[in-house]
Amino acid sequence: MTAITSQTYLKTRVAVMAKQLYSPRRFEDLIHSPLETLGKDFSLVGLIEQGLSPATLNRVAEKALIRTLMQELSVLLRPLEGPARSILVHWIRKFELYNLKAIIRGKLKELPFDQIRENLHDLPPLISLPHERLLRTENILELLRQLEEGPYRDIAHQARRVYEEKNEPFSLDAAIDHSYYTGLLRRASAAEPKDRSSLLRLLGAMIDQQNLIWLLRYRFSYGLSATETYFLLIPFGRRLFRDHLKLLVNEDSFEGVIEGLRGHFKDVMSDVGNALEAERILDNETAAQAHQSLRFSPSAVTRSLAYLVLREMDLKRIYAVIQGKVLKLDDSLIRTAAGMPGVPGEETQARVAGHV
Repeated sequence: MTAITSQTYLKTRVAVMAKQLYSPRRFEDLIHSPLETLGKDFSLVGLIEQGLSPATLNRVAEKALIRTLMQELSVLLRPLEGPARSILVHWIRKFELYNLKAIIRGKLKELPFDQIRENLHDLPPLISLPHERLLRTENILELLRQLEEGPYRDIAHQARRVYEEKNEPFSLDAAIDHSYYTGLLRRASAAEPKDRSSLLRLLGAMIDQQNLIWLLRYRFSYGLSATETYFLLIPFGRRLFRDHLKLLVNEDSFEGVIEGLRGHFKDVMSDVGNALEAERILDNETAAQAHQSLRFSPSAVTRSLAYLVLREMDLKRIYAVIQGKVLKLDDSLIRTAAGMPGVPGEETQARVAGHV
């Protein structure tokens, strides 16, 4: 398959798959649908009827979400090779990093292997870690050293250095997240010129979202200093740059950070009063940029990544709605759990039109 043919094939596949994405109105219809209907629509009838515990249902929903994404990723990877393929594979590795964190937490708590194993996702060989071997390592440092020999070497190397210096779980967790996003940026920067700028625009929006969430969480939930917080951020976003981040981390209150934002972020975050609302708005901002990339990017791999980002958001909301129905929560709580606006509307689509 020639480069032009593969680009055309991929754009066509993404266009077809994008028809599955949900509008805010379609999500609103989900909220008002009976649980029985949702169970049929998403092949969960038997599981819902079994009366599973919330924790078990959550694991089942997560597995269904990941299985769907993996199947669709395999379709998108077919015509790709080199840096373009590497971008999508690295993005999907986030799910195996959930497994890595679960193994690390379990080992730190000295949990039995079987108990740790129950919380791991069953992922395809493309991204899967050797779970059994990692479970049997003597300590966290040995576990990370083993990972330095495989495709997760960059993440493992940085995590090991941080753990050797600080020897505490929070810094290790933050180092894994930081290395993951840095790896995405590095791969986008190495992409073909025809893909690079649009990939960096989309990834920049994703990193802006993570930086603000991390900044608010590290400073005001975990009580880290401005210096500690800054070194856990990634100063290569789309709108939030190094000097601005330095100013924001030195604010002494949540309100101070919101007030210190500029330009577009100042407009969309001006009325935010808590971290949960901030995360919802930032999620919508990433979705808006992903919609733009999906519709207008000349790069097939950027469109593919944008689709996967949006599809993951949709699936998380779908399963949050189903879980809310199972738990008999009222509509407002379900909307909160699903990261949806409290009042029905076309919030994301309205912003997409002017978001470039």
